[in-house]
Amino acid sequence: VGYVKAVDGIDFKVFPKQTLGLVGESGCGKTTTGRAILRLIEPNGGEVLYRPSGQDTAVNLAQLSGAALRNIRKELQIIFQDPYSSLNPRMPVESIITEPMVIHNIGSGPAERRDRTVALLEEVGLGAEHLRRFPHEFSGGQRQRIGIARALAVQPEFLVCDEAIAALDVSIQAQVVNLLEDLQTE
Repeated sequence: VGYVKAVDGIDFKVFPKQTLGLVGESGCGKTTTGRAILRLIEPNGGEVLYRPSGQDTAVNLAQLSGAALRNIRKELQIIFQDPYSSLNPRMPVESIITEPMVIHNIGSGPAERRDRTVALLEEVGLGAEHLRRFPHEFSGGQRQRIGIARALAVQPEFLVCDEAIAALDVSIQAQVVNLLEDLQTE
């Protein structure tokens, strides 16, 4: 009594093109685990070993800092549980999706990033007509698709889905799961 271990003694491996699902009751540490893997929260101990694309050896993400962590960030992305709170309400969709590309120097300029953004929107079932709209103008399922497009904008190798369909209607959940499976195959 007096303390809670959100996550303790967890150990698993995820290989390329593989899906791992963490299942457990509310408060057991699923979200904490995903965020600790990505260093969105700092782990108190242990290792998070990740083999960057094109390298033979793994790095311990828990020990990276500064430029080394920034350089690897584009390979590790997240789709958050609540699509509305994870999207900046003051930014149009185009800016939401291109921002990670700008940060990671993807694309030769605004025109190429815009083209990539349109392609990503089409891939997730939206279109170029949505570029200038703001998050509040979309349904929950559409906002989640925007969150998926944003996560995919930097062509990640590893994607954490933090209950990515939990806030969606059942009919939309199936569509988003099918979309994620299609993207994993690609």
